[in-house]
This record gives sequence, C-alpha cells and structure tokens, in this order.
Amino acid sequence: MLSTKSVDFIDNLRLYLITSGKNEGEVKEVTEELRDHLIESEKRGKNIDEIIDGTPEAYMDSFRKEMKTDYTGLMKLMPMYFLGVIAYFIMGPAIRGEFELNIIQVIGLPIVSVIALIIYVVLLRQAGKKQYSTKRFFLTGVVSSSSVTALFLVLLLGSNFFAKPFYQASDTVNWLVVAVCAIIFIAGAIWSKAWFPIWIPALLYTPDILMRFLNLKIETYLIISGTTFLLIFIIMILSVIIKGKSKKSKA
Repeated sequence: MLSTKSVDFIDNLRLYLITSGKNEGEVKEVTEELRDHLIESEKRGKNIDEIIDGTPEAYMDSFRKEMKTDYTGLMKLMPMYFLGVIAYFIMGPAIRGEFELNIIQVIGLPIVSVIALIIYVVLLRQAGKKQYSTKRFFLTGVVSSSSVTALFLVLLLGSNFFAKPFYQASDTVNWLVVAVCAIIFIAGAIWSKAWFPIWIPALLYTPDILMRFLNLKIETYLIISGTTFLLIFIIMILSVIIKGKSKKSKA
C-alpha cells in the first residue's frame, strides 16, 4: 500500500493535469503508472521525495509539458460550464417569479462567467501544484467561491440601478426557466457522475420555493437562507473530513 504522502501527490498531480487541459483518459493512465511505480519503490524503502528526484512542482511540470492539451475535450466542457453557471444565478429569481433581463446583465453575465472560470482554474492548478493541505484547499475554495458569488450578485442586483429591464418573464416563462435549469443540473450530475450538481441547488433554492408558496416575511426568508447556507457549509466540511479519513484508511 502507498503512503499517505504518495496518495496525496498522485491526487494533486491528477488535479494539476486535468486543470491544465490534459485528456482525462491519458491523465488516468499516467497516474496509474506512477502509482504502480511508487508502490514498487516504496517496497524497496524509498520515499516520494527520493523517487521524484526534484521538487514536486518541477516533476508535475515535466508531465504537463510532455502531454498534449486536449482542446476537443475543453470545447465539450465549456458549454456545460457556462450553462451550469447561468442556471445557478437565474433559477432563484425564476422560482420567485421575478426573472427579468437588462442589457448590463446580458453583456456582463458571460464576462463574469469567464472571470469565475479563471479564478477556479487558477485555484485548482495552484492547489495541485503546491499540494495544498485539505484545510488550506477548503479555506481557499470558500474565499474563491465567495468572491465569485459576490461578483454575480453585484452584476445581477447592481445592474438594476443603471439599466431598466427590457424583458420581464410571465409565470409560464418563469416555470419554463426553472424546468430548463433543473434539466441542466441533472445533466451536470450525470456528466460529472456526482450528486453535488443536484443537492446544492436543491438546498440553495429551498428558501425561494418557500417564499413563493408560503408568502414568508422577508425576515423569515433571510433566516431560512442563512440556515441553508450554513447547512451547505457543514455538509462540505463533513465531505472534506470524510474524504481525508478515507484517504488515510486506504494508504
């Protein structure tokens, strides 16, 4: 069995290569070959520092330079990313029956989506290359996600002070938008083979659903929203802790 340090290194290498635009299948082959090599080397008494013969950053860079960038895979990924980001930020207003558009939002949403993508890619690449600890990765992720959310909120709410909406959705269109967003989240879950594209929106938009059908007071709505964010935060922390313990048990 591999040491915890070696397992972490392989995970970080995989993260770094994937976020550098390398083909997922090739990354899997490379990391599996490296895993076999590390297992054999550790049996002979060598540790990861002796095996990579240099800094972890330089070793990872050598793989990145040798592998071709998967531009086709990236082009397939982009539509899902942009659709997912847009769905996250229009589903709430649509559930409340308040979906509308102004020219600043139409121009700004793609721009902010690109900025968000850059922030996340830089974060994940650095986390892999610099081998962030679980705690540091989580805290950096929270700061990055908060920054991205703040950008979108400024765009969606602040734009109303400078531009009047040129489109206001009817009830039918609002529910159609909700249905399309739900389909995008389900497709994202199927594509990523993970549940988080479904359970995060399900929790996130619970206050909006309650607001629409129960006519809650704004104070009650804010309390429920805060509780929902706290619950998502707790679930994320527990996921990180469980993943960390799982790694140690497998090492």
